[in-house]
Amino acid sequence: MTHPPSPLTVAARAGTPDPAPGGVPLVEPPSLASVDAFPDLEDLDAAMAAGRGGYRRFGNPSVHRLEEALVALEGYGLPEPPVCRVTSSGQAALLLALSTLVGPGRRRVVLLRPCYGGSESLIAGPLAALGIEPVMVDLPPPGEVARQLEQVQKVLTSEVAAVVAEVIGNPLMGLLDLPALVELCRSAGAATVIDNTFATPFMLRPLELGADLVVESLSKQLSGHADVLGGALAIRAGHPAADLLAAHSRFLGAVMAPFDAFLSLRGLRTAGLRAERGAAGAAALAQLATAHTAVAAVHYPGSRSPEEEALAARLLPRGRGSMLALDLGGRDQADLLLRALPEVRLAPSLGDVATTVSHPALSSHRGLSPAQRRSLGIGEGLLRFSIGIEEIEDLTAELRAALDRVAGTMGPASK
Repeated sequence: MTHPPSPLTVAARAGTPDPAPGGVPLVEPPSLASVDAFPDLEDLDAAMAAGRGGYRRFGNPSVHRLEEALVALEGYGLPEPPVCRVTSSGQAALLLALSTLVGPGRRRVVLLRPCYGGSESLIAGPLAALGIEPVMVDLPPPGEVARQLEQVQKVLTSEVAAVVAEVIGNPLMGLLDLPALVELCRSAGAATVIDNTFATPFMLRPLELGADLVVESLSKQLSGHADVLGGALAIRAGHPAADLLAAHSRFLGAVMAPFDAFLSLRGLRTAGLRAERGAAGAAALAQLATAHTAVAAVHYPGSRSPEEEALAARLLPRGRGSMLALDLGGRDQADLLLRALPEVRLAPSLGDVATTVSHPALSSHRGLSPAQRRSLGIGEGLLRFSIGIEEIEDLTAELRAALDRVAGTMGPASK
């Protein structure tokens, strides 16, 4: 091959062992041992000095294979590969990221909202109790791209260690001008920590655009079968945090279990195809919902202004992700729509093979007060859809029928 394989090819071949005389398993079984045994002190010393052997908290063959695959994906197109560690959850990946950045003189962490409610709870709760100073910045309504960074610029003092943000915001799918944020943070000496869970490396690779650290939730679309809990952290080569990652991972103990790594690698091999299929389905459903009288608002990347559309075309040329949210106007309408979609499961997460739907006010963002949710535009009528690999015509027919039922029973929502 005369050119580097695409991310789809990299993912499809991830973790497959090299051929050897006598044959090898096409899929390696998980390595479940928690500790290794050594023949003598010299061998033990060499393994411990290498820093990734001897004890599962230090490393594991199944975990290593998954990390190698993620390095290839997150670092695709970069002159130097990033460093990567997988963790016990996406929350643990964010914790690990901030542990490598915060220190004396730089204890402030800026979080851009709306975002995943668990990120805010972690930073404002346990981490604040340990001395991190959280600074919450509310972004303007999605679509107002020109005003996005006005408030961020005001809080970027020399005490800020990191700015935590999502390129596609949870749950309103607001699109962030990542290159502009990177430039702003770099001028202030602050690291950019980007949660890329909604976009995945198949739609967007933040390190390519200058981000310093990238967090992925392996529990979601990358594993993709609703049977894994895990996260990943990738750090740009040459960033000071990269030198701390291995030690911090060991000391915090936020490591992934081998069987979860095995399942994550299994899911990762088809994640590119699922991401493409989900993105096509989300685009079709967003178009349908935009024209339906039962929907008060459609939240989909690039859908709210010409400026956001241009940003989406620039940042997400490969697809805008498999997520969208619909505001039905109130809780009764949202509940009616859910009951009219019996084959679309209600679940407080995302990224399964089949389409699921969640109610952010009762799940991902229930830790916020009603007033906080209202200020961020997260109402009781908001439903967040994670689109799977079903036939798109089936999904559109099901959603159209369900929306027609809402419109017929409750009356049209005001646009």
